[in-house]
Amino acid sequence: MGLGLNEGAVELMVNLNYKSYPVIISPALLEKAGGIVNANLADVSKCVIITDRVVGGLYSNSLERSLEGQGIHAASIWIPEGEEAKSWNEAGDLIGSLIDMGVDRRSLIIALGGGVVGDISGFVAAVYLRGVRLIQVPTTLLAQVDSSIGGKTAVNHEKGKNLIGVFKQPNVVLIDPGVLKTLPLRELKSGLAEVVKYAVIADAELFKIIEAEADRLINGEIRAFSKIVPRCCRVKIAFVEQDERDEKGIRAALNYGHTVGHALEVVSSFGIRHGEAVAIGMEVAAKISTSQGLMEEEDFEEQHVLFKRLGISTKLPNIDPITLVEYMHRDKKAERGSIRLVLPTGIGEKPVIRPVEDALILKTLEKLRSNEA
Repeated sequence: MGLGLNEGAVELMVNLNYKSYPVIISPALLEKAGGIVNANLADVSKCVIITDRVVGGLYSNSLERSLEGQGIHAASIWIPEGEEAKSWNEAGDLIGSLIDMGVDRRSLIIALGGGVVGDISGFVAAVYLRGVRLIQVPTTLLAQVDSSIGGKTAVNHEKGKNLIGVFKQPNVVLIDPGVLKTLPLRELKSGLAEVVKYAVIADAELFKIIEAEADRLINGEIRAFSKIVPRCCRVKIAFVEQDERDEKGIRAALNYGHTVGHALEVVSSFGIRHGEAVAIGMEVAAKISTSQGLMEEEDFEEQHVLFKRLGISTKLPNIDPITLVEYMHRDKKAERGSIRLVLPTGIGEKPVIRPVEDALILKTLEKLRSNEA
């Protein structure tokens, strides 16, 4: 791109039927953001950075300086932290702020933060004026490897997570693994659960890399993340290119662990982090898969041991399994009253999506609650 990116920079492309966009992975990327915006987007009238208090305090000033240095007027809006901010009311407040700031169709929204910021920013960018341009700048591991790529945006409803949403592909995704150094260990582990997900459903070599780098990953060594982040992004891009709008059943594989996971998040009032919940969901699905002869017990054990090495608990918290199953019936993959789970078939092997009886899910959840799984 001729933007003087640092050594080790990786540029991937997401190629869809109607548009393509770059995913740029590089250290010290925020200071180059202004040049990247000018290289990829013509005639930006103004830029609004949507972030939260923690991330904004760390990075919004440097991002604003980079944009202003390239002649792009920039201002920031800070939203509350946490999943509760991903609401219909918060989206309405954001839209009101955009109106007050005079944001028009030539403006740009930059989502600077984790999955919550990326989701609500993308949703607002999709619906405001029927669409304004969007750049995703994910600052958590989970957002870097997963939610920033692919265009899924949503806000929550009191009856469930991500029930109000729209597809909004970004114009650019900027990923700086260096920002992970400020990420709390709990958030780091939450993201690592999604990394393990990619390895199990699509990349056996990635699984080996995670095993080899486990200690360095837990210690937050950026060099280790520079190995796994691009690899995860490649897996995500491949799924998105084949099934952008989740209509062919291909992209649904990315929901491995998410049916149980989303239920855990909501029933716990989001006291359980997304990745923590997904790890438990993966354990449930893998155990069911072995009981159905779809996955070897050895592969289940490999996944289980890797979670242990990464310090990620797969024990079910003190939550009523019946309540979880009731919520799972609202999952978007449910059909004709049956819960459908993404079931792994081996490490790095393509999973299958099957209806699973409530009784089997309940039995497996009970075992996990007593840690017998």
